[in-house]
Amino acid sequence: MRSLRGVVALMVVGGFLSMGFAGLAEAQDVKKWRMAAILAPDDPMTMHAVDWAARVKAKTNGKIDITVFDSGKLGHERETTEQMQTGALETGILTGAVLANFAPVQGLYNLPYVFVNTKQCLAFDKTPEATKLNGLFEAQAKMKMIGFFPEGFRHIMNSKKAVNTPADLKGLKIRVMENKIHVASINAMGATATPISWNEVITSIQTKVIDGFENSIPTLAHVKAWDLLKNLALTSHFYDVGFVVVAKKAWDSLTPAEQKAMMEAQSEALQKSLTIIEDHDKKGLEQMKANGVTITTPNLKPFVAAVKPVQDNFLKDFPDLKPIVDKAISLQ
Repeated sequence: MRSLRGVVALMVVGGFLSMGFAGLAEAQDVKKWRMAAILAPDDPMTMHAVDWAARVKAKTNGKIDITVFDSGKLGHERETTEQMQTGALETGILTGAVLANFAPVQGLYNLPYVFVNTKQCLAFDKTPEATKLNGLFEAQAKMKMIGFFPEGFRHIMNSKKAVNTPADLKGLKIRVMENKIHVASINAMGATATPISWNEVITSIQTKVIDGFENSIPTLAHVKAWDLLKNLALTSHFYDVGFVVVAKKAWDSLTPAEQKAMMEAQSEALQKSLTIIEDHDKKGLEQMKANGVTITTPNLKPFVAAVKPVQDNFLKDFPDLKPIVDKAISLQ
């Protein structure tokens, strides 16, 4: 009888152990990823990252669990991009301006007045030219391109005067991203481009290192730029596009089904984000007006003419990209 009880006890213990090992094995199968986002939790770009991560988790039945670290908690964009290139960080949502420093062909998205609206971006994304550009990006950056996120137009805010023409920008020190096309474009428009990390912008305005900065309406509203800057010019000089990218090491670790799930999650998240960004853009402008910001809508033709040399110089450096640029412009 005692031996029978012992056998039963062993069977019970063995059962619990096997369940434990199975649970451990299942837990080990879960891929815990970190995702970098430079902006605040309620910025549309970060919201897109969170939505994409949630959809990936659902589509993979929890096998890929991505935690989004917002507000630059994992470092500046340049730092997190470098981490992805080495495989130390799995994924991030990054601005095209920063990515162009690691994959120069991505500079195409930074060219002023090439992309003029979301409809054009969506149409271009479905073309063979966009597929070719993504392939060139992946080869240069050593990262997988998952998809884009449209943040809308970038405009200029400053503390000194209303801007209606390129001449009005003369003498204004305007913060730009650390990107040579952005620097060249703002200089060509008449201002003095001043590259500064986003985390240092507010302090730089307070200490008069800069007179203003340029960004999308939702981002300008989020940081309550009206507390320091009272002049907004709707120059629409860049169509701001962010990108969800995955480190090559992380991407190669996925099964084909998991890779497919990531791409599908991006397509679905994008549809939701398009509505969010439109809403934030509208509300942001309303907040600007309510907080006493002077808003001007300049004639853009002189600005377009001023930055034409920037486009020409880019194509001199990358002549093979001319058909891709031409395709993008044809969809305007």
